[in-house]
Amino acid sequence: MKSITIYLFLALITLSFLGCAKKENLPISASTGKPGSVSDVSVKPMPGGAEVRFRMPDDNNILGVKAVYDRNGKEVSTFVSVYDNVIVLEGYDNQETQAARLITVNRALEESEPVVISFTPKKSPITSVKETVQIIPDFGGPRFQWLNVDRAPITFEMYAPDSTGALTLSKILVSSSEQMSHTIRGYPDEEIPVAIVLRDRYNNVTDTVYPAGGKTLTPLFEEKIPKSNMRMIVLNNDTDFNFHGGRVEYLIDDDWRTFGHSNNGTMPASFTVDMGQRVKMSRFVVTNREYWGHAFSWGNIKTFEVYGRVDAPSADGNWDEWTPLQTPKECEIIKPSGIGGTDVTPEDIAFGISFDFEVPFEMQAFRYFRLKVTGTWSVTTFCHPAEVDFFGQGMGN
Repeated sequence: MKSITIYLFLALITLSFLGCAKKENLPISASTGKPGSVSDVSVKPMPGGAEVRFRMPDDNNILGVKAVYDRNGKEVSTFVSVYDNVIVLEGYDNQETQAARLITVNRALEESEPVVISFTPKKSPITSVKETVQIIPDFGGPRFQWLNVDRAPITFEMYAPDSTGALTLSKILVSSSEQMSHTIRGYPDEEIPVAIVLRDRYNNVTDTVYPAGGKTLTPLFEEKIPKSNMRMIVLNNDTDFNFHGGRVEYLIDDDWRTFGHSNNGTMPASFTVDMGQRVKMSRFVVTNREYWGHAFSWGNIKTFEVYGRVDAPSADGNWDEWTPLQTPKECEIIKPSGIGGTDVTPEDIAFGISFDFEVPFEMQAFRYFRLKVTGTWSVTTFCHPAEVDFFGQGMGN
């Protein structure tokens, strides 16, 4: 008897779900006849589309308004509820006259007579971005840079040579930043083919963009700056890194197993490097101490600032004499996994303990490098960086 009861209960539950499934797409009220159309329609062209404003019919049974229009040869629709009076049409990649139908829908899913509108979109975001793209020589490879004043999400497909010299997809980057650049490195200062293609979320794709004047460029020569003539200098407001087995000179000894270690209560902590010559720097690499098998815990660097100076600095270490190498000034080491705190994933561990940071191409050559640690992964009052390396071109004294 107990088994029969259970089976009956399950059968009733199943029928209940089936009943719900059958009603999912049914009207939510009885027919009230064809609803009225929208009125007082105004259209404002915008980049890649238009903003349409209207007045809803005075009808309590209205569910909303949908716009039906063609985009890239396909009919698409956009719906807004009865509580809205604005609908945005977007995704166009031309400046030709377009048409759309505004249709009121009531709770019985009955549709009004359409109100037909026409408009001419402004230049699309993807076209505007394409027109600003530049591919120029950078240290060790091509630098792709662009402006995105509409801050539209754009996919950038960057092409560079593979190991055989054939042009191949090398990097995919999705960004809505207003201004951005990216360099693909690892190439000698020899002529190479490069290109870029842009896509947006509406399946609009640009033609292939090449460097100005041709399809190739020659990267600038890049080397790791030798440390044989480098030395650490300690300014009056620099931090002592000679605690707990650390030595300040270990920060430039080309050995990631050694480290500098500041004392408790010394944050923020700074150190200064005399590189022995002026350097047109392309990037620098910060290496954290390997602690518990990874770089994301204890006194390892999480946030920091970097500065450069051409001439010998004042002994007092006055920060006003130094030029920030990054904008905004603070740099941050981010785990590949993106998770917060000191927890790590296999992806984080596999990434390693060294982190690249680019120096803006426009930065002048300088001799003195200064780093200020502003935060650690375990929010300690001390820090223990392992190494710092510099890349670019040595310019001599």
